[in-house]
Amino acid sequence: MHWRSLPGDLVEDILSRVSAIPLVRLRETSKQWNAKLKSGSFAKMHAAHAPKEESLMITLIDHRVCLVKINLHDPSVKVAPHALYLKDPLSDSSKEVDIRNVFHCDGLLLCTTKDKRLVVWNPCSGETKWVKPRDSYKKTDYCALGYDNKSSSKQYKILRLDRQDRPNKNVYEIYDFNSNSWRVLGVATDWFLAKYRRGISVKGNTYWVATQAAEKPYHDFILSFDFSTEMFQNLSLPHPFPYGISSLSVVREEQLCLLGAKRHMLYMDDGASFSDLQVWVITSTGSWNKFLALYNTTSDTFSKGMSFLADEQNQVVVFLNTKNILHVMRQNKHSLEKHLGGKSSVLLNYVPSLAQIQEATLPGGRKRKAPST
Repeated sequence: MHWRSLPGDLVEDILSRVSAIPLVRLRETSKQWNAKLKSGSFAKMHAAHAPKEESLMITLIDHRVCLVKINLHDPSVKVAPHALYLKDPLSDSSKEVDIRNVFHCDGLLLCTTKDKRLVVWNPCSGETKWVKPRDSYKKTDYCALGYDNKSSSKQYKILRLDRQDRPNKNVYEIYDFNSNSWRVLGVATDWFLAKYRRGISVKGNTYWVATQAAEKPYHDFILSFDFSTEMFQNLSLPHPFPYGISSLSVVREEQLCLLGAKRHMLYMDDGASFSDLQVWVITSTGSWNKFLALYNTTSDTFSKGMSFLADEQNQVVVFLNTKNILHVMRQNKHSLEKHLGGKSSVLLNYVPSLAQIQEATLPGGRKRKAPST
């Protein structure tokens, strides 16, 4: 039986159970398939029925997003020979965009460029949306992508923090894809984010390790932003938490994960010092569960601003420090150390999806045309 003889709704149901990457290849075979698989109704069906995608890893090398494959069983790392392609819309040629930072949420990447532009990008489908600022973007901005997880359909939003040090002031605003515009939400002065801190997305909300600045002594805590309520919330770190280096990640795209490292005041004859490292995941009740501890590791392995990924089942932690050296460690054993090239310390889980970047709508359901870049 040829597929053309099947009812259209049956074909859609079958395809909705296929993973995202093969479907992208299918879109390229005809205009009919491309139109069907790009529709919003199919994207919702696919999100509900498709098998769970294998989580990939991405990093930034020479301002390009690159896929990284790590074999944990026979420790090895391989960077894809070709970076993911993001064309610069301001160029008449095939020139690519120079990316300064990247944030992952739900298969979408929020990228800030070297020339201070902002773009939401689905590398799997190739869809992009360039977002103009309310006034101007700054190099010190923090930007995060999230969604309203209390809505029947995901409503994506962008949070921008205009971070100012003297005096400490964080002006925060939200970009709503439905209205295609920014709204200033408020100003926070009782906490600050160090420039090396990275946010992480978990189930549509964003989390950072922040520092309380309302009164001395200053202390770190976990700051979260709920894109449904558009409000900040505070979470406590595990107690005690005597770690000078801390970083956040996500396990299986659904659990917040915390790494803490501290340096010993012990130095060997060769000048090497040592650090301890511990990793926790947060439970459904909001408590912290420690699942990995590494002791007496070389201290220059860890650095402020590093990124990490953790595998709770295999008791493995993978991290990339600010020298762009990737490390794989398992139960006090240093399994792998490799320089990836470039200067980035960004290492993120990336789950391919057909998630669509919604367009603003006008009364009557008509699409609002986005302003040109």
